[in-house]
Order: sequence, then C-alpha cells, then structure tokens
Amino acid sequence: MNMKKIIFLCMAVVALAFTSCQYDNYDAPSLNFHGKLTYNGDNFLYDGNPGRRVFNIFQTGFGKTDNGTNIRVDETGAFQQLLFSDDDYKLTLENRKFPFEFEDFTPRAVGYDSLTINLQKNMERNFAVTPYYTVTNFTTTYTNNNIVLKCKVAKVSGTKQAAPAVVKARAYVSTSALVNSGTVCQVATDISITDQGDVEVSVPLSSYRSSYVNNFRTYAFCRIAIELANIPDYYLFSDIVKIEGLPE
Repeated sequence: MNMKKIIFLCMAVVALAFTSCQYDNYDAPSLNFHGKLTYNGDNFLYDGNPGRRVFNIFQTGFGKTDNGTNIRVDETGAFQQLLFSDDDYKLTLENRKFPFEFEDFTPRAVGYDSLTINLQKNMERNFAVTPYYTVTNFTTTYTNNNIVLKCKVAKVSGTKQAAPAVVKARAYVSTSALVNSGTVCQVATDISITDQGDVEVSVPLSSYRSSYVNNFRTYAFCRIAIELANIPDYYLFSDIVKIEGLPE
C-alpha cells in the first residue's frame, strides 16, 4: 500500500470519528423530576416492587418515537427520575387497573390521559390518589410458632368508581426493611370484605426461616396488603413494621 493510500485511509478514519462525536455530542440527563403519591396530604404507601410500575414518561419532538421511560415509585410513595433539560414530556400511567384513583389522570377506554411536563429546571410534582380502601392499625405478634399480621380495612367514600370487593389478604415477611410484593416469604389468604372488616394472616416461623439462607434472625420486617376483585397485580399496602424477639 503506497503512502497516498495510507494518508487517505487515515483521513477517512479521523473524519468518521469526528462525525460520530458530532452525532453523540448530547448532554446527559441532568434534571431531577421528583415527587410523591399522596392521600389526604400524607405519603401514600405503595408496593415498591420495581415490577409494579406506575408512571411512563415520553420525550416529545425531534421525531422521537420510543416506549417511554418507566418511573419507579418506592414503598413510601416517592419517585425521582433524571431527564434532559429544556424538553417537553408527556407523562401518563401504566395501562393497568389500580386499587386507587388519580386526581390528575382520567381513564380512557384504553389507558389514561397524559400530562405535558416542560422541564426547565429540577421539578417537584406530587400526585394525589384516593384508594378504594384504607389499611390501618397494622400490628404483628408472635403466637404459637406463627408470625401473625393483623389490620383493619375500611372502604373509602367519594371515589369516582365503585370500589371492588376485597378478595385476598397477603402477608409479607422479610429479613430487610424493603418489603413489597416481590418479597420471597409471603402467604395469601382468601377473604371477603365489601365495606369494612378485620384481617388476620399467619405466617409460620418455619416458612420465614426456610425462605432465607442461614436465617437465624430474632427479628423480621412485616407488611400486609389487600387484593381487590379484578385487580390481580396491584394491591393496597400497610406500612412496614419490625417484629423482634422471635425464637431461634
């Protein structure tokens, strides 16, 4: 290969590299879009399982078409997502049935309406929800070799849609304070509540021990949830409570 060909190839490689840099020369997402779900002004306790998605946000303009970005909501109802600055976005909900209603999103025949978000700087945005039922007075005790979870369930008045009946209670017991529907140790019990009632679910201590490797802990983190009719994937959750003094 003569010198002219070598010089030509080198120039072509440099030009290609420069062109690639031009195409990729975009700032990384740097603005924080954050907030929380609220009910009556307080944090709305949520599942927290990454697989139980709530929000989808789509970037508009530039001929851009994609499936959007899923924004995770944690156990406390809080969320945050890094996005590009000075851009318009469309925010909507997962096309699922939820056991609660959003004030800001109206359901359609398929999916939900969307909101326009113009991001000029870090933005906090809270979203009010109304659950079909409340889960309160959550307690845990250890009785007869069982971790017993109890709570009270009551229908909420004033929802736009009629509340489905409660069909299951689900108990979750974990070695860590992250407790959600993906927790390994769980027990489900069929129940029937259309207005209000007391819920109790027992988790054998042996199940808690065997669900985790080398689990000789004298404590556990517990949570209870209720499932509504025809809403099989999203539940209404209690807070997370630590029980101590479990026998080894």
